[in-house]
Amino acid sequence: MKLSKYIGLVKKDILSIVGAGGKTTMMFKLAEELRKSNKILVTTTTKIYLPSLDKYDFICTDKYDFFRYSSMNENGIYVLGLGINDENKILGLSLKDLDELVPYFDYILIEADGAKEKSLKAWSEFEPIIHWKTTKTIGIMDIQSLGMIINEDNIHRSKIFCEITGAKMGNTVNLKHLTELILNPLGLFKAAKGEKILFINKVEEPDDLILAKLLIEEMNLNPKNLIDNIIIGSLKNDTYYSNV
Repeated sequence: MKLSKYIGLVKKDILSIVGAGGKTTMMFKLAEELRKSNKILVTTTTKIYLPSLDKYDFICTDKYDFFRYSSMNENGIYVLGLGINDENKILGLSLKDLDELVPYFDYILIEADGAKEKSLKAWSEFEPIIHWKTTKTIGIMDIQSLGMIINEDNIHRSKIFCEITGAKMGNTVNLKHLTELILNPLGLFKAAKGEKILFINKVEEPDDLILAKLLIEEMNLNPKNLIDNIIIGSLKNDTYYSNV
């Protein structure tokens, strides 16, 4: 079954993706699944690397050209942003820009968070940036981050990570840390809108699956658990499981 089916995507969904360890990969994988018979907007409210040519059908990084692209009738993947910086990253749209584009697309996929290419992150007061019409917020958690040393080399905003989870610098990441990071009001779903979906990524070996199940068990013991759906899988291997 396709990833879009596990997530339950339907026409006119606006999906905001947050967390660390696979946001961009997920966004373009979903776009590819929907590509043939839909008009899909792929964008960001932060920054994303310029995708390779095979990942999209149309691209525009000039705000004054947005209407021409949004009014086109051709199906496919449309990448829109406000420019390209010197790191070869597309600059994200404002929430107002997004609001104006919503009526023209069948699906809107938004990378709404940045993690500096690290496996885990915590959130400052101004992030993530989630559009108010988001129908599904998907939070990505890297199961292979378990056992990682807690420091800024490994975790984006590691000091805030410690504040949220109760961990200390130099500790190793454990199940309780990840559970708190997911369920804390200042954690993974901090600014979530619509349905809250947890995607536990990098489940690539039997041990990863065991750890993912243990994480879910730990979450289910917590009265703060308000997650609507949990998916386990590997974006790399294109394998997925419903909550098991």
